[in-house]
Order: sequence, then structure tokens, then C-alpha cells
Amino acid sequence: MFNTSEMELVPERKKASENEWFCMVEGIFNTLNHTMIGVVCIYTSWLCWINGFEKLYTWHVFLTLIGYHLLMAEGIVLLYSGNGWTQKLSHSHKRTVHWLVEVVGCSCCVVGIALEIYFRDSTNRRHFSSTHSIVGLISLAFLALTLVNGLMALFATELRRRIRPIYSKLGHYLTGTVCYVLGMVAIVLAYEKKIYHQNTIAEGITMMTVFTIAVTVLSMVGVVKRVYGQFKTLAK
Repeated sequence: MFNTSEMELVPERKKASENEWFCMVEGIFNTLNHTMIGVVCIYTSWLCWINGFEKLYTWHVFLTLIGYHLLMAEGIVLLYSGNGWTQKLSHSHKRTVHWLVEVVGCSCCVVGIALEIYFRDSTNRRHFSSTHSIVGLISLAFLALTLVNGLMALFATELRRRIRPIYSKLGHYLTGTVCYVLGMVAIVLAYEKKIYHQNTIAEGITMMTVFTIAVTVLSMVGVVKRVYGQFKTLAK
């Protein structure tokens, strides 16, 4: 016969076992996410090398990919509790690294888009004439909003007399999510451009498309959990 203390331990052991399985699955997907980020960035960097970095368009492709697909993705994922390489960092350290990575990532995106605008202007080509360019422009607009309310979220404590910190953070999460997702959509649309079709095979383009979509979904898991938590707090 089991005594009372042993019966109480059974649910606790079951819960601990479930948590271990969850952490293991979480770790596998997190590692897979980082791997796909690396593969796409390395593969596209190689294609840019083949295309030639003396061309402004090559720099547009390279900088926007590094900005969105590498730095923004890593900046988002590092705040997630299940992210391997930042688990031992304190919240304040994570926030600092997040800001540094995102500022560099946003700078890459702005410079990359600016170079494409300059290139089209200098060659008398139409601006924002494709779905790719329009989606990229909208993402750039949300990038500006994200930086503004990101500053508000950073100084939420100082601004709490004017606006509740939860609103500043929620606004940053939402605009940042739109900015990142639209940026990744623009990258997927860019895989139809000549720079890819002329320098790689169809299977390579398919691989990058699948990996980019998967990275977008996996990178947003932590953000969705935080936004859900914020809405639950507001509902109370």
C-alpha cells in the first residue's frame, strides 16, 4: 500500500517528466532554428559572392538578408526562455544584447534598402513596382515604429506616469512582429529574383524558401507567448 506522501509525489514526478520532455523538444527546435538561419545566410552570402559585391544590388540582397534573417531573428529568439545560448544571461543582459543586435540588424536593413533605392534612381528604374518591394517598404515603415516604441519600452519605468509599461511593451511586440514577418515575406518573394535563379538551382531556392518560412514561425514562438501573457494581464 502507498502512504499519503508517496501518492503526493506521483503527480510531481509526472509533471517533472513532462517538463523534461518539453525542454528537450524545445531545445531540438531551437537548435534546428539556429541551423536553418545559418544555412540560409551562408548559402545566400555565397550566391552574393558569385554575383559580385561590386554591384549595389548584391549589397541590397546581402544586407537585408543579414538584417532580417540573421540579426533580427537572433535578436527576437535570444529573449525566449528556451534559447540555448542566452539561458544563463540575466534579463537585463538579455535586453542589452537584444538592443545591440536589433540596432545593428535594423541598420543593415535601412542601408540595404537605401542602396536599392539609389540604384534604381541612378538607372532610371521604377521604384516599388513589385510585391517584393512594396512589402519591404511597409516593413521599413513598421521598423521605424518599432524603434520608437522600443525606446518607450526601454524607458517604460520612467514614462509610467504618462503610459503604462505594459502598453509600451505590447506595442513594441506587435509592431516588431509585423516588421519582422513582413521583412521575411519580402525575402521569400526575393527568391524569385534573377540573382537566385542565375546563380543556383531550383532545389536550392526551394530549400531557402522552406527554411525561411520555418525560421519565421519558430522565431515567433517566444513573442507569441509573451503577447498572450500581456493580453491575459490586461484582461484581469
